[in-house]
Amino acid sequence: MAAGSPGCPTQQAASVKSSYGSPGNSERSTARGARLPTCSARGTTSMPVAFRLVHGWSQRQAADEWNARWPADPKTFKNFSYWEVWPARSGHSPSLDVLSRLAALYGCRVADLLADCADFRYHDPEYRARSQIALLPGIVMTESQAALQSPSAAGEDAVTDGAHEHALAALIERVDEMSAEELARVIASWAGQLDPRLSRRGLLLKLSAGLSLAAVDPAIAIPGAAELTQHSQRNDIASLAGVWHSRYVYYSSGREKEFEGEHYVVLRQHARHLAGQSLPHSTDSRLNLDLTLESSIATGTWIEQTAPGGYYKGATYHGTLQLIVNPMGRAMSGRWVGFGKNFKINSGEWELTWVDGSTSQRAIRQYHMKV
Repeated sequence: MAAGSPGCPTQQAASVKSSYGSPGNSERSTARGARLPTCSARGTTSMPVAFRLVHGWSQRQAADEWNARWPADPKTFKNFSYWEVWPARSGHSPSLDVLSRLAALYGCRVADLLADCADFRYHDPEYRARSQIALLPGIVMTESQAALQSPSAAGEDAVTDGAHEHALAALIERVDEMSAEELARVIASWAGQLDPRLSRRGLLLKLSAGLSLAAVDPAIAIPGAAELTQHSQRNDIASLAGVWHSRYVYYSSGREKEFEGEHYVVLRQHARHLAGQSLPHSTDSRLNLDLTLESSIATGTWIEQTAPGGYYKGATYHGTLQLIVNPMGRAMSGRWVGFGKNFKINSGEWELTWVDGSTSQRAIRQYHMKV
């Protein structure tokens, strides 16, 4: 029977421990019908006692069961008494070998016998950090479900929401106290526990890109900026759709010099969203852009699949990008951010120059293989 399943010794022992010695009761019944005496002066019972009582054994009977199993190492009821009184001064601490045999005798794990002992893991800073990070999925689920709740359900969950708000505040405080290196270790440890079939590195890079975009959002820089920006933006956004020449600068640590990457890119626009895709390149390098316009600022992400026959042998890189659109809407300039070797953060200039306002197939074909 699995530990912790209904009716198993572990479950019954926990029930006995919680009920043993309740005020107003001179005795209790165990899960197997044995009568329990009143509680000790401590007001509760230890887990070894609870497991013994679940089996309906006195200390003498437990010693008899022990001796039947291990006749070469006989014990008396006094041995059980000493073990069960521990960690009080009058008790004797059981050895690991004794704990292993008690677990076999009671049908439980060694850890179950020590479940009510002191837990000092919170003295470990990494354990505290990982415990608080572990709260995040539950907090996120609560926030996402809040919008779907009915008013009555929201009222019923007020206490739970308050607990989650407290947990979120504690998490934010802990993250604020941690160094970047410590936070990286915690997150790497968390990612290591994910399903290995997932692209864990890709997931972390995507998360990093999302956080970078959130960090440059004007709404978090100034209180109320999101509302001000929304009301101040014009509805008649100038069209930026068309063919653009893209040029960025990057430093190659392996070759110890700067290089330029060039593509012709087709930008397609839907309201404030810009989607860019490179045209066929002479080296088969491919570039994709995903940008959002806020006034004259274009912010988003980039993904490039390098040339299969080039220096990077078809490797895929991605990162974030922010550009300023000039008043005429015919040029954009700014910087890109991305990861290099050993997750080192790299950055460089990026420029987009308008070439053609048409996105027809005839117009696009003119820029195939031009770089």
